[in-house]
Formats: sequence, structure tokens, C-alpha cells
Amino acid sequence: MTNGALPHMVEFRTLAARGIHLKGTLSAERLPRLRDAVLSIVGSVQTEIQFDRDEEGRPIAAIVVVAQVKVACQRCLQELEVVLETSSRLAAVWNDEQAAALPGSLEPLVMAEEVDLWGVVDEELLLALPQFSYHAERDCGVTSGRVVAPALPVEDAERENPFSVLASLKNSDT
Repeated sequence: MTNGALPHMVEFRTLAARGIHLKGTLSAERLPRLRDAVLSIVGSVQTEIQFDRDEEGRPIAAIVVVAQVKVACQRCLQELEVVLETSSRLAAVWNDEQAAALPGSLEPLVMAEEVDLWGVVDEELLLALPQFSYHAERDCGVTSGRVVAPALPVEDAERENPFSVLASLKNSDT
């Protein structure tokens, strides 16, 4: 097992043939797309990847990624810390036809000779981002989105109906 900083470019198929296990960290600078999608990345991203071959000899990688990020609460727009945890089983394929032939338990990773591990981690975390982020209602600076119409003042309720003139005209024609 290799532990430390996660390598950038690797030969996926070679690592799978050798059954290599990588465990490492990535800093926020290495994840530009995630960095652009959130307010900030807290600390470093923890990554663990087990390269192997499946029963049919396909090179695969079981990847687990954990990161803590700050996003905007979509109710009060204040910072909200979210822990992103994702795990996937990726299969190295050369083209879209091979990707389509994969079983449902594997995600395709269309690649050339080398793969950008930082890019894979970046993509996995983007997919793990929640669609909507909210504080718990008790912690949020804004109450629930329910709007209650104010009650009409009593004097407004007793005013004459502006359409009563039309009703009187209708009744006078008969």
C-alpha cells in the first residue's frame, strides 16, 4: 500500500494488474472544478483506491473519497459545512462501446494509457455534491418558506364592493 500524497498521472491497467492499493490526500489546489463549485474546501481530501481485476479480467478500481466543504445554505445564504463521502467501482475502458457493455455495478472510465487521478477524484466529489443544501431549520437564519397572507383589517372587510355598481346595472336592465 502506498500512503501519502495521491499521484497525479498513473497507468491504471498496470496498477490493476499488480493489485496496488493507494491511500493519500489531495489539497484544494489539485481540485479546480470542486473548488469552483463550493465556497471552500476544508482541509485536505482523503482518498483510498484499490486497483484490481474483476472476474472477467477487466481492470477496475474501487475508490473511496471523503472531503469536507463549505457551501451556501440555499435558504439563508450563510456558510454550511457538508461532508462529502463517495465510493465507486470504476472500470477502465477504451471506448463508448466497451462502456455500454459494462455491468451495472461498474462505472466506466474511458481513458488512454494514463489516467489523471486528481481529475477522477475531482469528478467523484462533484457527483457527490448535494443538489440542494440547507441548514437544519432550527439552525437557519430564515424560517421555513411558508408564506401566510396577512389578515385584512376590519375596516377593509366592511368597505363596499367595487363591483356592486355593475350588479346594480345588470339588475336594472331586467
